Amino acid sequence: MLDEVGAIATASALRSPWVQCEFARELEEAAMTHNLGRVVADGRSVTEASGIDLVPSAGSVGPARFVILHFDNVNLHGGAELTVDLGYGQDVFAAGSGTSFWTRPADPGAGPVQRPIQIRIIGGTGSARLVEYGVGEPSITPGNSPGTASGSQSNPDVFLHTSPYEEPIYETRLECNPGFAWHNAACSLAPAVPDSVKDRVEAATGIIVEIHEGHVSSCTGTLIGADLFLTARHCLTDPAREDLRSASVTFDYHYNCDGSRPDGHVTRFFKVLADVASGSPPTGVNPPVADDWVVLRLDAAPGALPTPLSMRSAELMVGETIFTMHHPNGAAKKTQAGMYDGGGAISHFDYAGGSSGSSLFDVNGQVIRGPLAQGSGCSVSYAPVANVIAGLAAPPALPTPVDVMLVFDRSGSMSSSAPPVGRSKLDEAKDAAALFVQLVREGGGDRLGLVSYSSTSNLDTPPTAVATAKPALVGPPPFSTGTIGGISAGGSTSIGAGLESAGVALTSGPADNAILLLTDGLQNTAPMIEEIEPSLGATRINAIGFGSDAEIDGALLNRLAQDHGGHFTRAIDGLSLRKFFGLAFGNIFESGAITDPGFLLPAAKTQSDPHRFGVCGEKRITVILGWDDPATPLQAWVRTPSGKVVGDKRIQPVGGRSWLFWRIPLPYESERDGTWQCVVERVPTDGEFSPPPTDVRYVFLVVCSGGPKLTPLVHRRRVYTGDVVDPMLGLHYPDRTTPHGAGVSLTVDAPAVALGELTAQAHLAAPVITGDAVDSFHATLQSIAKSAGGELPVAASTITVPLFDDGMHGDGAMEPDGIFNNPLRDLTKAEGTYHFRAVATYGEKCRASREAHWSIHVEPGIDPGRTGVVFERADDNGVLVITPRDLYGNRIGPGRGNIFDVSPLPGVRIGGKIKDRGDGSYEVPVIWDESVAPAPGVVLQQPERDPVIIQVPGGKPPGGDCAGPAEDLLECIGVANPEVKRVRVKKVVLEVDLAHDDCGC
Repeated sequence: MLDEVGAIATASALRSPWVQCEFARELEEAAMTHNLGRVVADGRSVTEASGIDLVPSAGSVGPARFVILHFDNVNLHGGAELTVDLGYGQDVFAAGSGTSFWTRPADPGAGPVQRPIQIRIIGGTGSARLVEYGVGEPSITPGNSPGTASGSQSNPDVFLHTSPYEEPIYETRLECNPGFAWHNAACSLAPAVPDSVKDRVEAATGIIVEIHEGHVSSCTGTLIGADLFLTARHCLTDPAREDLRSASVTFDYHYNCDGSRPDGHVTRFFKVLADVASGSPPTGVNPPVADDWVVLRLDAAPGALPTPLSMRSAELMVGETIFTMHHPNGAAKKTQAGMYDGGGAISHFDYAGGSSGSSLFDVNGQVIRGPLAQGSGCSVSYAPVANVIAGLAAPPALPTPVDVMLVFDRSGSMSSSAPPVGRSKLDEAKDAAALFVQLVREGGGDRLGLVSYSSTSNLDTPPTAVATAKPALVGPPPFSTGTIGGISAGGSTSIGAGLESAGVALTSGPADNAILLLTDGLQNTAPMIEEIEPSLGATRINAIGFGSDAEIDGALLNRLAQDHGGHFTRAIDGLSLRKFFGLAFGNIFESGAITDPGFLLPAAKTQSDPHRFGVCGEKRITVILGWDDPATPLQAWVRTPSGKVVGDKRIQPVGGRSWLFWRIPLPYESERDGTWQCVVERVPTDGEFSPPPTDVRYVFLVVCSGGPKLTPLVHRRRVYTGDVVDPMLGLHYPDRTTPHGAGVSLTVDAPAVALGELTAQAHLAAPVITGDAVDSFHATLQSIAKSAGGELPVAASTITVPLFDDGMHGDGAMEPDGIFNNPLRDLTKAEGTYHFRAVATYGEKCRASREAHWSIHVEPGIDPGRTGVVFERADDNGVLVITPRDLYGNRIGPGRGNIFDVSPLPGVRIGGKIKDRGDGSYEVPVIWDESVAPAPGVVLQQPERDPVIIQVPGGKPPGGDCAGPAEDLLECIGVANPEVKRVRVKKVVLEVDLAHDDCGC
């Protein structure tokens, strides 16, 4: 089992996004935020002659506490006004208010019989429809019991109908202190926090209520300007902005310290007008929490709002007093004081859903962290204040052109053949690079360049305007000439040299630049990646390894891409290489891929079944078709939702030797949203003696511009066997809002055999020291692959799991925020490359999808409990024979002395060089002081991992003068020799007869 969620039995469901609709809806329901009430459909109309007196019915748990009304079809003439009696004032809407709007929360009154909310049109003629209204009321989280991790019973009594206040039954997922240690906001925090400071913060902290995904919900926020309210971006995620339009804020929802109603209390709400600034969608470079903030403008008369708080740019110091102020589960305002104990996260405070968006304060009442974005157990994270300050100071950044350098491997190994049809790796790579070059649009200010490398690197083409770069790089159709077409293979591999040249070429370009790195081998010539990588700064790097784990250093490429905000993928053949170059185009320049599965056109068929994909609001789609063999070309037809065939003088396919693509601006002939189709067919062959048709493998890839983007948010540079993998993804529009009805499924192809175990069984081969050099470990793997027919004998297991956006699966925020995750706790059982494919489906009336691909290379993590160790003693010295194994018992294999360091335990000295025995075991010569250490042992250290102690089990090995026992042993076995001082027993087989009365033996 991978997790408590479990794995779906087959991956077939991912082949089409349409089968995921019900699955996505189930995830949407599971991800519901803390629930403050219903949304009730109404439909009645109000006119100047016929008003409405709305009396909301009580819910299943309690009466209505507040009501938010939604009108549409509003038509007011002249001076006519639509008025709504709120109980603390009126909302008044005129002809200029628009045809659809939401009111501020209205007070339905306390008591068994609540007062009617009067809706009238006065001062003229007109009409409007009360389409629906949200009822804030005591509510239980659907599908969960109150008082459980994600279950609560709320009491959003914002107008203080009850006295004393009836506390909710809180959810417990962020209960750090038993029973929750917070207090009503009116309670004193002195002497830790002066009352005057606490009171000022209390006044500036408010609750924001809104309609969210079909129910009433809330978050907390802080007034940071005259009319500016800071909260979490994930509190307002509707791309249609209906949650924003329905939102209002009050700063008056608080009771006395003892829970009684303050004398003369009046609750006032202020309408949210717009968002002023917000964080950008997460990209994987920064954690999602860093940009989970939004600043809103409130509609308030001068002097109506409390005094705003200032934001402190200086960092927190260890030991500093801090305190919180928030509305957990929509409850009356709470506060809690504590001390900062260091680190990025904040610990030892209590929170619940609805606390999201609240700030953290210092002893002077300044906002020091905020807003609250995510949490788990006793640890929560706030967005950095510095990001908010910078976002308010600078206008939103306009889209900037991108400089992209192709860094292309031309080492000698590129001349070897590649599956599936035996073309050279170089020819396959040239086709893939030509596809990428042609996909980049002209006229947008983007630039392309090329560096090729082997023993050294060449800056073949500096960053050049796309229109000029294309013919220079790939020539005319079929785009097989130009600079890329003229590359030849030879020499060794210096990936660092290629990256260094690309980095220098990019220094004069825009801040937004990227490198697309292709390599088929192992770096063996200076400069190395490790030397050059720091100089590349913020340059995004997407790394594609071309070949098997026997040919590339997946772990190194994985770290390089992770450190630079990109992704590592491994292409096993020419067809997948073309697909990954197409996906790289989508990731760098567009909004990603709608769909990208692989297919087979059998020899008996001339045409494929229709491939369907959804379009929902995209500005442009690019349909890419790639096939395995240039000798078996394919063509395709793209049809609109109404069945029209795309094809006119404006939209003609662009084709290379093994690929085609169509770039289709939308709408196309007035069509956009709906189900599109693509049918693939063979290109007819002429001649009486044409060869018989064969099976053709192909990929069908749709890249889009506009709409949301599905972005892997993988943060770990290294993953070891036994580690938990967080396959976190973000699904966001450019403004960080999230699509409705979203669900994400993940398919993982995992190796079933560890690379180290393969090499240990085969024994270590000699390194290749001529030409494109290869170390002993990879030379062994290559020898194994050759003996197995050209491929490593590593079977793959496939699992499919759902990902969740519910705050309960390590996915970030306490409410749905477009971040999906599901920790995979028992995935990394074998060293090797793991391939991930995520499919997101979203939308309500219009269903669409996004896909993302990435790979991670899992390294063998040495486990002390499974690692074998034997002490072989000679005089005062000895040898520790260590067989490093991982948690699952797999040997790390021979030729791996470079992946761990050895240091002695106290009482032990290392007496010489470590020797690789070639079978997965290693000899460590040691000098052992028996008076200090009970048994000889060493410490093994791997990068970014806790050290492990390897010590001879059972304490002190046999010692002392063994002359007598040694002579006796030799005499017993018939080889007596009086000169023998010691006998080392290497292997013992015993057969023992026992005398025992019970068994008669």
